[in-house]
Amino acid sequence: MWAQSAAEIGRIVATARRHRRLTQIQLARALGVTQNWISEIERGKDTAQIGKILRALSFLGVRLEVGEAPWAGTAKRTPNKLTRTSLGDILTAHSTSARRKKPSR
Repeated sequence: MWAQSAAEIGRIVATARRHRRLTQIQLARALGVTQNWISEIERGKDTAQIGKILRALSFLGVRLEVGEAPWAGTAKRTPNKLTRTSLGDILTAHSTSARRKKPSR
């Protein structure tokens, strides 16, 4: 399943929770959050803390995989093949480019 918005992540959390036959209260207690927080996440709250979201997904057994969306590929790539990229590589690339100094003129 592709997730590109907080609402889609919320649907994933809700679906996984129901699949495991957990109530919002049971999941909240297991994660150390409030039932209201679970409800907000499942409704697609945009400002949720990513660490808590990842903890919820992990608890529910949902694996997060980062890859290129099939519609974002170039013409050279075959439509149904994804290029997989590790999250570590992405973070390293971004932290390296952020550290580079602008050339002085």
